[in-house]
Amino acid sequence: MEIIIALLVLLSASLIIGELFRRAGLPSVAGQLIAGMVLGPMVLNIITPSDTLSNLSDISLFFITFLIGVEVTTEVLTEHISHALAFTAASFIAPTVIMALIAIFAFGLPPGQGVIVATAIGVPSISIISVLLYRYGILQSEPGHVILASVVLTDVIAFGVLAATSGGAVSTTFILIAVVVAIALLLLVDKGLRSHSRRLKDVFDSLIKSEEDEHFAFGGMLILGLIVAALLQLIGITFVLGAFFAGMLISEYAVGKSFYGLLTRTLRRISDSFFIPLFFSIAALDVTLPGESLFALLFAMVAASIAIGGILDYFTGKRFLPKISGRNTIGLFGGRGAVGIIIGSIALLEGIISTDLYSIIVFGTLIMAIVMPLLINRRLTSEAQKGSKGRRIGRRP
Repeated sequence: MEIIIALLVLLSASLIIGELFRRAGLPSVAGQLIAGMVLGPMVLNIITPSDTLSNLSDISLFFITFLIGVEVTTEVLTEHISHALAFTAASFIAPTVIMALIAIFAFGLPPGQGVIVATAIGVPSISIISVLLYRYGILQSEPGHVILASVVLTDVIAFGVLAATSGGAVSTTFILIAVVVAIALLLLVDKGLRSHSRRLKDVFDSLIKSEEDEHFAFGGMLILGLIVAALLQLIGITFVLGAFFAGMLISEYAVGKSFYGLLTRTLRRISDSFFIPLFFSIAALDVTLPGESLFALLFAMVAASIAIGGILDYFTGKRFLPKISGRNTIGLFGGRGAVGIIIGSIALLEGIISTDLYSIIVFGTLIMAIVMPLLINRRLTSEAQKGSKGRRIGRRP
């Protein structure tokens, strides 16, 4: 099929089905994945995977992860690091370790494959959870800050696991050290930007006074993201982590409120309307119906993630978020979506996992993305407001 026609069909179906899911109170990502499954070889076989679509998927992936980074600040993470670590251990590290052990010892997967499958299914997605926090009006509350900080930390760890697993000839130790160094440099540069924030704001405020300078500034931000992504790619780390880190350097205090608002609105619109639905519909083209034995693996992974993560999230929430009910805490941290699919897609591209295992990741993500948010009830907004200290960090959803 001609690429333009393929894009027309994929984007149309993905946007429509995703919007139907959104209106039903479910993550639009789930609808976009289903659109790809239906159009792909698994059902109708109208569109098949190709190198051209794969390249478009990589471009989309850069913009998606760059946007995720832009919408996160280091301030969110550093101000709530102790509570964030507790929730990261409860919602991700502990259940993912158990899931990996189940995959390796109960189902005989090689260690690398077991770790990737467990990580992809077990990682909460910042894009999904931030939408849930925004929907219930608690993104700017104290509990919302803690939850967001935890998910940021979790996603950084998950991307680090992906980098270590997909390093090829580069040693895992080297990659882990490189990731730690990259995080340290990120915090150091971020500190430098803060110290010169007034001067930087003046520069960007002057740039957006004319449309030509505005385009130049916007392009400069994209070049920054591409440079950092390329540097990490060159040393054997996935470009996804580089795009994410580069986005985190772009904040309101660094580029000014006006330019930051312009940048985020532009990136969000083009991502929501094109890159995100395109990426997930293309990602679902590779999905196949797994064999009977792999259905057992799927059930085990999802059950372990829900049961172990849910129990630990419940008690951790009682300790650190006492004003939010355990049911709501479990529902929020159960959000799955972009990050898990990104990890699975790159692992499939790198040849770390097979199409069957990738399908397990997609089905597991779909199940949890649909089921877990249903646990959240309408009392969440009032609960969070009671638990909030009223501080704001000036971050748009």
